Parts: sequence; structure tokens; C-alpha cells
Amino acid sequence: MLIIVFGINQPSSIRIMAQTFKNGDPSFAGPLAGVALNIESYHILELQDHIPEEVWEKEMLMYELEIEEEARKIIFAVMKEIRTH
Repeated sequence: MLIIVFGINQPSSIRIMAQTFKNGDPSFAGPLAGVALNIESYHILELQDHIPEEVWEKEMLMYELEIEEEARKIIFAVMKEIRTH
């Protein structure tokens, strides 16, 4: 199984990239225009429960603190939307 894991904080960028990996380039400008790869994607914050706590604290804690709660909610909603459509 192959998945894509994003770590960026911009929901609009995440949306475009996730759509590209799942359904093909939505702008129809690149080589993946209309090429559905059907690869599921997740944001690293969604995978926190699957990462050992000591690894998360060492590698991700500072990153997590930089993301405001509202942005986190938007990121989660965008990722869920892409996976369900």
C-alpha cells in the first residue's frame, strides 16, 4: 500500500496536491492531467496516534505547536473531503 503524507500548513496547497495524487492534476496543466492515481493522502497530524509518542515529541512537537487550532481543523476537513470524494 502506498500513501502520501503531507506536512505543509497551507490548506489550499494540500487540497491541490491531494487531488492530484487521487484524481489527477485539477488544473489540467501538468503531466498528471486527467490521470487518476487513486493514492490516498494524509496530513502528518492525522497520523499522530500511529506514531510512537517519543518519536512524535522529538520530531514533530515544535511543528505541531506552530499550527493554530483553526488551521488544524481546516487541514483535517480538507483531507477528509479529498478522501471521501
